[in-house]
Amino acid sequence: MDLLRRSMTGVFVYALLLPVVFWPFDFHLLQPLLSLYFAGAMLLISILRIVHKVFTVRLYDYSATLWFWIFAILSLSHAIVLSTVFAFSIYDARFTPIIHVSMLAVGGVVSGAMIALIPRIKFALFNMVVLLAPSFVAGLIVADKLAFSLMILVFGCYIAAIGIRSHREYIRSFKIEILLDSQKSELEKLNKMDALTHIYNRGYFNTQFEYQWNTGVRHNIRQTLLLVDIDHFKLINDSYGHLAGDTCLRHIAQLINASVKRKNDLVARFGGEEFALLLDASDGHEAMKIAETIRQSIADCSFKHDDKTFKVTVSIGVASVIPTPKMNSNRLIEAADKALYHAKDEGRDQVVLSTDLA
Repeated sequence: MDLLRRSMTGVFVYALLLPVVFWPFDFHLLQPLLSLYFAGAMLLISILRIVHKVFTVRLYDYSATLWFWIFAILSLSHAIVLSTVFAFSIYDARFTPIIHVSMLAVGGVVSGAMIALIPRIKFALFNMVVLLAPSFVAGLIVADKLAFSLMILVFGCYIAAIGIRSHREYIRSFKIEILLDSQKSELEKLNKMDALTHIYNRGYFNTQFEYQWNTGVRHNIRQTLLLVDIDHFKLINDSYGHLAGDTCLRHIAQLINASVKRKNDLVARFGGEEFALLLDASDGHEAMKIAETIRQSIADCSFKHDDKTFKVTVSIGVASVIPTPKMNSNRLIEAADKALYHAKDEGRDQVVLSTDLA
């Protein structure tokens, strides 16, 4: 895509280049058909390249290789037409009036094309050869034009050297940019994740909770929250140490995360030994099924620490509501929290659905 963006300026320049070369020297009056053919060909190719750009996304998604081949053919078509004009200005007497301005134009076009095509240096060098080779050969054939050939050779070598060096700098900058983007993405990910359990942290949960709540208000979408608390977690910490407690937290986080299948549902560490699940567009009945699946999977799956096996259970509070503009989002959290404490009061290892919200 960078290659396409860099080359689009040249597309518009090419459409106007030959009229600018022909008209001031009355070449269009001396050779009207040749002027029409060459200028018309350049304009037509420019239009095709604009069409190619318009359909770039669709075409690139279909086949990146096909996209590039069409780009290359159209780009080289421009180069072939221009190189023909430049060669004729040396070889054909009919083009003599525009020989000097043609040499200026070829220098500008070759330099601009090299800069535009820097992302694909091999293609850029090939494009330069297409532009310069016919003029170089014409200068060798015509006896009194040898100086033009030498000038074209020196100029081509100079532009090629600059292009290769610029390409190396471009690639180096490109790799640095990718590395910085990767590091930025990694830092953003770390800022969202809980370091111990490797699920989302409370800060990210708060942000997403408010976002989904506001979305629910605008589109009348039900919001459902599950609060999960590990039963007797303090006893594990006090009896076996905090490392055992950490292992327990990781174990519970993995089981909860494995129980959530939909990509829009959010699992986060809410604080201490509590976890939160924000379910998108789920009613209370569906949420109770998910909560029961989580409770049962945790009850059935023990974890090990220091060659000891621990069996733990969880209590889960469930709250669900279709938010309204006048409703505070904290009401959903308070309702789920109240249901959680009710589950604990009723003996733990169970799921309770809040009846506080309509």
